[in-house]
Amino acid sequence: MKTLRRIIGVLVALNVPICLQVAVLLWFVALGIGRSFGSLASVLQKVRPAVVALRVVGEKMAPIEFPPRGMEDPMPLPSPVTKETFQTGGSGVIVDGAQGYVLTNNHVVENAVSIDVGISDGRHFRARLVGRDIGTDLALLKIEPHDLPAVAVGNSDHARVGDVVIAVGSPFGLEGTATMDIVSAVMRTEIGHEAFEDYLQIDAQINRGNSGGALVNARGELIGINTVIAGGRGQNFTIGFAIPINMAMTIQQEIKTRGFMRRGFTGVVVKDLRPNDPNDIVERVIAGSSAEAHGIKMGDIIVQVANKPVRSAAEFMTRISMVPVGSKVSVLVHSDGKKRLLALDVLALAMEPERKALREQLGSIGGLIVGDILPGNPLYGTVRGVQVSEVPQASGSYAAGIEPGDVITGIDGVRITASDDLVRRLEQAGPQYRLEIIRDGLPGWVRMSR
Repeated sequence: MKTLRRIIGVLVALNVPICLQVAVLLWFVALGIGRSFGSLASVLQKVRPAVVALRVVGEKMAPIEFPPRGMEDPMPLPSPVTKETFQTGGSGVIVDGAQGYVLTNNHVVENAVSIDVGISDGRHFRARLVGRDIGTDLALLKIEPHDLPAVAVGNSDHARVGDVVIAVGSPFGLEGTATMDIVSAVMRTEIGHEAFEDYLQIDAQINRGNSGGALVNARGELIGINTVIAGGRGQNFTIGFAIPINMAMTIQQEIKTRGFMRRGFTGVVVKDLRPNDPNDIVERVIAGSSAEAHGIKMGDIIVQVANKPVRSAAEFMTRISMVPVGSKVSVLVHSDGKKRLLALDVLALAMEPERKALREQLGSIGGLIVGDILPGNPLYGTVRGVQVSEVPQASGSYAAGIEPGDVITGIDGVRITASDDLVRRLEQAGPQYRLEIIRDGLPGWVRMSR
């Protein structure tokens, strides 16, 4: 400790930039950890055999242009079998060596035709996709044989800012690559990667190919699945995000049981209380729900869910979405100046969206009636966008070929996640734009104008 204080003093006296000060200090911390463990080699000897390299060959359906209404016969749609073949790679983690189960990211194996799994001893196996959870970007694979090394699973709830972590994966196809740094934040939400986010933020270097790999603590316990990096082209990717292993194991159990992650609902709809206020206010209570039965009402303040604080409406939905249907979840509520700790039932409730008619001033899309994708909708957690509920026949949307049930996912390549977001994007769109939609699982677009 005295040595570290002296080092800090010297760095400050020399006016060394803060980023370099942190780097120097982390190097000394890592050196100290390495000495205390006799180096990290023993940790990696346990972990690396359980981290696999994935080679994926897939076929992706090429987006098509849906024709205007009345043009279907003279301009038929391209055959829906039009596909693009691709090859990609990533990482995975063996979490059950006896049964051959491997966790990875959904985006690594999405649209896969074949998945090759390479393990550390040089063997390769063809994997079977057990199931995927698009909402959290997780997928579960199964391989043979059933005598494989598995990583010890830790408890991600115990992860703290400052804990040393090691990321292991196959960046750029370099199998078994390990990088080390610290946890720089926990419970990161609203990153914009997936619908349900509760990430561990890490400074360990991760790159393309690390997706689906292992994040372990200094004891070699799996605490996360590396998923996404922050930044863009030409930037140094020094910030990464990992799905906490507690969340991942809950999802993989659901996938093993029924092939997908079934999400429930307590009957509470919340919104952010105010900027920089780490609580949510109840905006709506669904009739017949557990929330109504326990006396939750509009204006109540949600403080905690499952013994964890909630700091945004998005975080609240993520917490609830991780509780298996049929279970109970603890919710701490401030109501009329009193604290109430409630055990709410999580059920597969259907929730009707608030329908919004788009203003005529928005051009040809004006008059279209849309709604957010909410719990109870079969698309909830699998598609991010806004669903069309009605298309008035006298509207420009009808003439353009938009149909009820279409999901609007973007405008000119900019993602849409909610109806309010759709209106903002439409106001910024040019005189001509592409409205990107998904229709019956088929991606495409419709030409629109202001």
